[in-house]
Amino acid sequence: MELSWDDTSKICVVDLEKSHPMLLISGELEKGNRDRILPMAPEFAEFLLAVPNRQRVGFVFNPLPQRDRYTCRLTAFHVGTLVTKFGEKAAVVVDRSGGRVKYASAHDLRRSFGARWAPRVMPATLRELMRHDSIETTMRYYVGANAKSTAAALWEAHRSCAEMGASLGATQTADF
Repeated sequence: MELSWDDTSKICVVDLEKSHPMLLISGELEKGNRDRILPMAPEFAEFLLAVPNRQRVGFVFNPLPQRDRYTCRLTAFHVGTLVTKFGEKAAVVVDRSGGRVKYASAHDLRRSFGARWAPRVMPATLRELMRHDSIETTMRYYVGANAKSTAAALWEAHRSCAEMGASLGATQTADF
């Protein structure tokens, strides 16, 4: 909700036209009170690049209310509430512990982003992408968190190597 095309007092898109688009995060918006330039996910950069240059002003996302009595831009809190309502309406369950059902929220979308990137990049890269202060946070929640998918990847790699070895063996035998 704070992402801007041109206002550096917000989270701001920078270097979009370069080979590695970045985000500038003002120190006022950071826990550490220091300006930071961070990488953005390539698919998000591609999404932003689809916006025509002449429209790259103001907020990147500018949700307006659908009711006549409201005239201001929706707040991050309001959008978060709507995302949770969408998760409930779509029956996207993220937890059933403690005898209650928890539906997807905006924070669950953040977690799913981290989970998708965890197998693709090294933990230090994921830490920066997720804006964690500590690598321990990244390790605890994303690295090795899904034993089933890790096991599936291991077995697929093993199967591929075995098949490659078998085909190489057959080729070598045919050459003799």
